[in-house]
Amino acid sequence: MTSNNKRDLTNTKIRRSNSHDSIVDTLHPTSRILHSKSSNKATSGSFEIKDDSSISSSNENISMSNVAHSALQHSQGAMSSGKIYRHSQPEPHAIKHTYELRLPIKLLKGEEEIKLREDVSYRINSRTTYRGELVLTKFRLIFATKVSDKIQVLVDVPLGMISQIERIGGQVRSNIDDVSYGIEINCKDFRCYFFDNTKGQNQRRNLLDQLTRLIFPISTNKIDLTSPIQFFSLFFASDYKKKMCPNVIDEGWILYNKMKDYTRMQNCDPHWTINADINKGYALCDTYPDILVLPSNFDTSRLSRVSEFRSRARIPVVLSWYSRETYATITRSSQPLTGLSNKTCEDDIDLLRKVADANVNQGPKLLILDARPKMHAMANMANGGGYEDYPNCELEFHNIQSIHVMRESLRKLQASLRAVAYDDKTWFSDLENSNWLFHIRAILTGAFRLVSLVYNEKRSVLVHCSDGGDRTAQLTSLSMLMLDGHYRTLNGYMILIEKEWLSFGHKFFLRIGHGDKSDSERSPVFLQFLDCTFQLLQQFPSAFEFNEKLLITIADNLYSCQYGTFLLNSEKLRTEMKVSEHTMSLWTHVLRERSLYLNPFYNDKIEKVLLPNNAIRQIKLWKNYYCRYVPSFKSSL
Repeated sequence: MTSNNKRDLTNTKIRRSNSHDSIVDTLHPTSRILHSKSSNKATSGSFEIKDDSSISSSNENISMSNVAHSALQHSQGAMSSGKIYRHSQPEPHAIKHTYELRLPIKLLKGEEEIKLREDVSYRINSRTTYRGELVLTKFRLIFATKVSDKIQVLVDVPLGMISQIERIGGQVRSNIDDVSYGIEINCKDFRCYFFDNTKGQNQRRNLLDQLTRLIFPISTNKIDLTSPIQFFSLFFASDYKKKMCPNVIDEGWILYNKMKDYTRMQNCDPHWTINADINKGYALCDTYPDILVLPSNFDTSRLSRVSEFRSRARIPVVLSWYSRETYATITRSSQPLTGLSNKTCEDDIDLLRKVADANVNQGPKLLILDARPKMHAMANMANGGGYEDYPNCELEFHNIQSIHVMRESLRKLQASLRAVAYDDKTWFSDLENSNWLFHIRAILTGAFRLVSLVYNEKRSVLVHCSDGGDRTAQLTSLSMLMLDGHYRTLNGYMILIEKEWLSFGHKFFLRIGHGDKSDSERSPVFLQFLDCTFQLLQQFPSAFEFNEKLLITIADNLYSCQYGTFLLNSEKLRTEMKVSEHTMSLWTHVLRERSLYLNPFYNDKIEKVLLPNNAIRQIKLWKNYYCRYVPSFKSSL
């Protein structure tokens, strides 16, 4: 850990203990305090929002977070300052709709139905507990104390943000089970909540079962995931669409135009052709877009044999980026299926030769950048995969780790942050041991190498990892961000995500784990891309039309399930499931609230190509995202 990174994190510490009591002692106080006004100024039902870091009650000091925004602060679900719903209500057991509740929060359209309502206790630490109501809508989990309570506490988290629900306490041999007995809720954005339960009468089991059913519908419902009606009924995005713009395709879904983007880059180079037939109906590759850019002098009838030789049929002809000045290109694919017998495919070899020949400024050899460590690529041969050992190609390996390693690294980062306080001496070593910044640097190093090859050496490069949807997307999209100022505009950045991540088949549904309590396929691959973009923003603050707030908005909506942008795994599925008819696009919100995401320091005359410094001392922890729910952290946004 460098001294610069240490200085960046002077407001943090970590405590360690194996006891359940320490678990609740170190939970992030990520609720909001709504401080009721005194009786001589307002009625007991009148609220004002307080950002106090500590509020006293009954001679007991409560250290609370200064967080004053929800996970989706940009949306219509943001806190309504000083406002509370008041209606004459039936008895609690008869309440079926949110408009019948008195909640100090403005709910989204489509969020009317109550799915769960339960009296629980919310525990801040081993000494401080608040009694209130736990309410679940289709979109979020809410905990609110009673209107008459002196201190008003509000928890507000989208259901899609919840990563795990665990039972705490109650073990036979636990010597502290009288202190901590309840349910702990961990979130994908590092928040954590603990709700006390009464022992006996199956209260905890019943609550846990209900929460699991509502928060993880994929795991608990037997449905046809290929049926649009059944699939989208599981997520709030469908309800939101019906209320916001029924029977209308919102503008975010038509932001990205493949033909327009390819034409902008290629500018009628005769060596390449835009082909809308070869993958029509996604017949050649079901995880690629339906329009591909191919070398003009390669017989497309041979592509079926190439697809059989590449993992998941992801052939190495898909043009990601093209330089009109040097003719250098970035193409992408999956690994070849060479296996232990080191099989070859003449059609595949010839295709790569045509890709190299299309660059009139380079020699006959194509540079292949394999994002994997070499040992991983060799290990994949045992499973039928492998790498290219072609006479007309040069091969480089890069040490970007697998999705499983990245998931574990994020888990360690979360563990080091959740117990943060002020004076723990292990914080810096814990952060270093998570290897999170090491992995961010490795990705940026690979992208920088790709930029150097294309820009400085004018080489054409083929990029792949195993299946070509995770590490490959990280490298191609980041290199395009550095090479092409178009993708550094607000619209251009959304187009970049649509192109390199969504249309080229990054498995968002699996990598995020929407509605599924299993985390075996989850991985923060796309979050790392956003983190790397943040690193570039820090080094080139005037080169981007958009600001850091856009990155946090995208990261939050990656999980929220308010929009359909990140719900499915491929363009084919989005087309067949008619996602634009059933949900709204996140980009619609960004386009309509454009001013929120503009960088006032943007200079479109800035360096045409960004060449970042990837030294470890330049890699910063993205504090406004990872640390925003840490007590005492002050956001710079």
